[in-house]
Amino acid sequence: MKKKFNKMTGIIICITFAVLLLFIKDNVGVFWGIICNLAKVLTPFIYAFGIAYILNFPYRFIKNKIFDKIKNPRFEGLKKPVALVATYVIVFGLIGFFLSILIPQLSTNITNLVKHIPSYIKSFKEITNGLLAWMNERFNLNLKFLDNLNQNIVDWIKMLANIPSTYDKLTSAALSTANFFYDWTMAFILSIYMLGSKEFLCEQLKRLGAAFLPTKWLPTIYEIINVSDDKCGKFLVGKILDSSIIGVMVFTYMAIRGLPYALLISVIVAVCNIIPFFGPFIGGIPSALLLLLVNPAYCIEFIIMITIFQQIDGNLIGPKIVGSQVGLVGFWSIFSVIVAGGLFGLPGMILGTPIFAAIYTLVGRKTKSRIEMKGENAERVINMSVVKSSSLTNMKAKVIKKDRKTDDKNDDDVPENDES
Repeated sequence: MKKKFNKMTGIIICITFAVLLLFIKDNVGVFWGIICNLAKVLTPFIYAFGIAYILNFPYRFIKNKIFDKIKNPRFEGLKKPVALVATYVIVFGLIGFFLSILIPQLSTNITNLVKHIPSYIKSFKEITNGLLAWMNERFNLNLKFLDNLNQNIVDWIKMLANIPSTYDKLTSAALSTANFFYDWTMAFILSIYMLGSKEFLCEQLKRLGAAFLPTKWLPTIYEIINVSDDKCGKFLVGKILDSSIIGVMVFTYMAIRGLPYALLISVIVAVCNIIPFFGPFIGGIPSALLLLLVNPAYCIEFIIMITIFQQIDGNLIGPKIVGSQVGLVGFWSIFSVIVAGGLFGLPGMILGTPIFAAIYTLVGRKTKSRIEMKGENAERVINMSVVKSSSLTNMKAKVIKKDRKTDDKNDDDVPENDES
């Protein structure tokens, strides 16, 4: 009776789920609007989680390495709040200090860039026209498509130089700015609560999981969380530090050499370097084009410099800071960046690699355990050489024969009075 009841329950659940899917399909616009509104409301909480998650690393360092070594009993209850305050003061104090230096210089660089756009347009025309004339003369060609390309790029540069001044665009920009500051202000406040009560919040989530989820699922869920935290957390912190070092190296070299827009270009390179694989190209190509408009010699020097720095970063700095936390070969790194970037944009390009690395690790562990469970036959199939059809036929016959022997042995081990 109980078995029949469980079967009926499963059928009812499947039917209910199918009806729910059909209902969502017929009202997909309504559900998508609900999801978008919910995501908009939860935006400060998402930002807060990101801030608290990244600050958890310096918070743990400050608390464990400094305050936990103080053995005064009177100070015991103040260790956690003092470490929390120290973390926010140090981190945001450093950010504010660097921004106070960066913003005025960046503003000057951008102002100079906009001011000199007409001369850069003229310089670009001269470069492209000279290149076109040289190619036609050197190779006896009659190329004209560069003229259209030249005009399109010039129009694009002019478009970037025009500052929107209509009322609607200004209103929209004002609202977007207000929402931006609201989201990040609330995120900053919420992150303090999240980081300060992380043990309590984690305990609540564990209790909810133990109460409403099957117990056999919990070890797998904990493993997923642990691997994801290990891959994503260390990757993000290491990548931010690594990118900051690259930005400082680029700025130092350009400042010493007297190259223009040193701070602007170094910030672009540092920010884009956070993106795995494609980041150096995304930051380096527009920077090189900007210097090309100023002086082609600056562009060539910058390309040589950034190539050397990226080699140093990829072979020395990166492995020391980020380490082997990702654990992906080149193909899967490119795959994760392209797919995640296509689905989720810039956040996907940044987080795609560590998230895919976590999935890759979990699938690898499960695959290894399944192969070990299957035993010798699985290893034989893995080592099979796909060369000739006759070899495959013989190998298949051996595997089938081995499986039959294993099944016969298992049948012999079953007692005769066992009715199952």
